[in-house]
Amino acid sequence: MLLINISPTLARDQEQSRLGQSSIQHSTVKANIEYLYPSNLRRDVFFDGNLTEENLSYLKNVPHSEALNTLNVLRGDEDGDLMLNRTAFRVEGATMLIRLLGAEKDAMSGNWYHPFTDVPDWANPYIGYLYKSGLTKGVGNNKFGSDHMDEKSYLTFLLRALGYSDKEGGDFTWDTVAQTAIEVGLLEPGEEAQISNLLKRERLSELSWRGMFLNHKIENKPLLIYLYEQGMIEYENVNLLFLKNKSRIIDQWFAYLPKIEQAFKNHDEEIELVLSQSLATDADLQIYISYLLERVQRSTGVFLNKHSYSTRLRQQGSNYTLYINPTYVNTVSRDAKLSQWIDLIISEIISPDMTDYEKEKAVHDYLITYLEYDTRPVSIIPDSSFNALGALETRVAVCNAYAELMTLILNRVGIPCRTVIGYANLTEHAWNMVLIDGETYHVDVTWDDPVTDYSENTIRYDYFNVTDKEMKNDHAWIEDNYPACKATSQNYFVKNGLVVEHKEELESAIKTVLENRKTSIMLKLSDSETKNFDIHDTINSVNAVEGYVITRYLYSYNETMSIIFLDSIEYVD
Repeated sequence: MLLINISPTLARDQEQSRLGQSSIQHSTVKANIEYLYPSNLRRDVFFDGNLTEENLSYLKNVPHSEALNTLNVLRGDEDGDLMLNRTAFRVEGATMLIRLLGAEKDAMSGNWYHPFTDVPDWANPYIGYLYKSGLTKGVGNNKFGSDHMDEKSYLTFLLRALGYSDKEGGDFTWDTVAQTAIEVGLLEPGEEAQISNLLKRERLSELSWRGMFLNHKIENKPLLIYLYEQGMIEYENVNLLFLKNKSRIIDQWFAYLPKIEQAFKNHDEEIELVLSQSLATDADLQIYISYLLERVQRSTGVFLNKHSYSTRLRQQGSNYTLYINPTYVNTVSRDAKLSQWIDLIISEIISPDMTDYEKEKAVHDYLITYLEYDTRPVSIIPDSSFNALGALETRVAVCNAYAELMTLILNRVGIPCRTVIGYANLTEHAWNMVLIDGETYHVDVTWDDPVTDYSENTIRYDYFNVTDKEMKNDHAWIEDNYPACKATSQNYFVKNGLVVEHKEELESAIKTVLENRKTSIMLKLSDSETKNFDIHDTINSVNAVEGYVITRYLYSYNETMSIIFLDSIEYVD
C-alpha cells in the first residue's frame, strides 16, 4: 500500500479547506453553460475543484512533458530545457516519483534514514523518504544504484505507487514486472520488449503521466484523483493545466467571441474578423462559425432571423479576413423591449427560494399557459410566431419561439439552457437542453403544450427532463453537438413518484385520485409493464370498486413516452 507521510488531520483540513473553496465555486460553476456542450466544443474544459471523467479525458490529451512541467514535477535546466533526450539516472527517477506523489515538501522537511552508501547528498531526503515509504529497496549490498535507470526499474516504482506490492506473496515480482504493467495499463501490449532499455527522460515522463490515470489498487480510483483528494497535488497546479492548454482549434475561435458579442449587441450589419491561415482553410470553417453564432445568440439575447446570416472570406497573400453579415430578428430597441419583458416574467413567476427544478418547471408552465401553438399552415405562419418577442406580443408561437424563450428566461435566472435544433417526426423542430443539479436533460415545451379541442391550457410533462434514449423515440439531432443526457432523477415523473412499475401500482394511484377527488393525474408506465394490461379497463375496474364515484373522464395515452393522462374527471357528488 502506498504510504505517504502526511498527518491525517492535516490532510483532512487541507481537503476541507479546498472543498470549502470548491463548494463556493461549485454553487456558481456547477451551473456553467459549458456542461451543455460536448467536451471538444467547450469554451474551456473547466475545473471547478472536482476531477470528473471529462476532466480526466481532457488531461490525458495534454502532452505529458507539458503536464508534468506545469505540475512542477518534470523540471529543466536553467534555460528551461527539459532534456527529454537525456538518459535518466536512478536518483532522477526517485526524485520524479516523489514529486509525482506530491510528497516533495515532506521529503525535504524530514531526516529520513536509508542504508544506501552511494546516494548523492542532495538526493538523500528523496531516497530516504522512498525507503521509509516502502517504494524502493535499492539494488542490494547497501547500494541504491546511482547510475542510469532502466525502464523496468521505473515501472517497479510506479507499480508500488499504484498500490501493488512486490513483497513475498504480493502482486508481482521482478520477473513479472512487464506482465503486471500490461495488466494494470502502464504498458501497451508490445511495449514490454523495451523495458530492459535505459530510460530516457521523455519515456520517464510518458510513463509517469500514464500512471496518473490508472486506478490505485487500494483506493480503487485514478492515482491523480487519489493524490488530489489527499491534498498531495494542489488545486492551483491542476487548475493551471486547464488554463495553459489552449491548442485546440475551438479555443482559437473563442478568442473572437467578445468582438462578435459586442457586434450583436450593437446590431452591426457586418462583422470583420482577421483569421490565421489554419483557421481560414479549415474544412470545418462554416461549422465553427455556426457554432460561435449559436453561443453569441444565447449569451446576448440577440437572435438571428430564422438563423440567417451570410459569410465571405477574402484572401490577400497570406492574410485572411472573414466577413459575417447577420440578419437580426429585432432592432436594438425591440431587443431592449424583449429583455425588459423577460425581467418582468421572472419577477412574476420566480422567487429566490426556488430550487433550479422548481424554476425550470415554473418557466415551462408559464410558457404553456401564456402561449398558444400556431396551428396555421407553415406557408402562412407570420414571422412573429417564430421569435421570442413576436410570440410574447401575439401569444402565438411555434417551436423556435418556445425554445428561444426557454433559453432566455432560464439562463437569466442562472439555469444553463441551450436550444437544440433537430427533427421531430421528420419535421424540423427546436427544443431545449438544460442543466439541473449538474445533470443534462432534454425538455420540449412545445410538445408539452398540446393542441386539444376539449381543454385550454392543459400542461403536460411528457417531455420534461428526459433522457437521450427516450427522446430518440420521436426526436433526432446531431448528437456530437450536444452532451449525453442519461440522468433521470429530475424527470417530472421520477421526481414526483409518478412512475408505475406494475398494474397494482396503477390501481393504487387511481384509487388515491378518486379518494381525494382530484380532477386529473399523469403517470408514467415502466417499460416492462407498458403493454401488459388494458389501461381503460383498469380505470373502470377501480371506479367500480370505489362505488362508481366518477361519471366522466377523458383519457389519453402517449405510447411513445408511456404516459397516461386522466383529465376532466367528474364525480357523482
